[in-house]
Amino acid sequence: MLENIRLSFQGIWDHKLRSVLTMLGIIIGIGSIIAIVSTIKGTNEQIKQNLIGSGNNTVKIQLYQGDMPIDFGYQTAPYGVPEINKSVLNEIKNIKEVESASLYHIRNKYDAVYRNAVSMGSGNIVGIDENYLDVYGYQIIKGRGISQEDYQKKNKTVLLDKTTSLNLFLNEDPIGKTIEIKGEPFVVVGIIGKKAENQPVINSLDDYMRYTNLNSSGMICIPATVWPMIYAFDEPKNLVIRASSTDDMTVAGEKTAEILNKYLTQTTPQ
Repeated sequence: MLENIRLSFQGIWDHKLRSVLTMLGIIIGIGSIIAIVSTIKGTNEQIKQNLIGSGNNTVKIQLYQGDMPIDFGYQTAPYGVPEINKSVLNEIKNIKEVESASLYHIRNKYDAVYRNAVSMGSGNIVGIDENYLDVYGYQIIKGRGISQEDYQKKNKTVLLDKTTSLNLFLNEDPIGKTIEIKGEPFVVVGIIGKKAENQPVINSLDDYMRYTNLNSSGMICIPATVWPMIYAFDEPKNLVIRASSTDDMTVAGEKTAEILNKYLTQTTPQ
């Protein structure tokens, strides 16, 4: 054994140039492979951030009838579809790949929102729970959020995004002012905006046009407990989850759907 080692070192010493060139080729080859793999991985991560925004790993779980998702704006829920209760929601939150989850209602009924004779213009009305803003990466940039008291007492409070605030109030401060949603008065308590880490990455004018156009519609948020006052009482909520990472989004969505389908099968009359 020792003799073999001695002969190996002797061979290296006797052919110094060949040994150096061989070693250099190995180093360059390994370095090149590492550089290529790192570049590909970095490019993939950049594409993910451009498409969805860093940290915005959200997955919407929708109720389907046949091959189409149900839109409660013009459809009613199929008979026997239950509400997602707290125990089911907690089971979903305990999925390893799920960071947080939220239940909400949504309508694309911007023409139901007015401030005097001015309508919302475009966008969605969303009935949110306490986790919705965090799951979607929103923060309060002015005023306050919807409080526990608002939820419990079913106070008619509303949050506006910057687009809706500009449409309804121009340059006025909207905090404390009243808007109407389907004829019901709601008091504006806060303005919301996306957190910086949840914004898509803008590297060019094309990126700016693409991603700002996707997010240009307005949004208003009201307490989910107030939703029955302006819409249906028996309407199931939608579900959105935040995955731990972009790589976990598919698995998190599949595991969540599996829980909901099992729950639906157990509670739907046969």
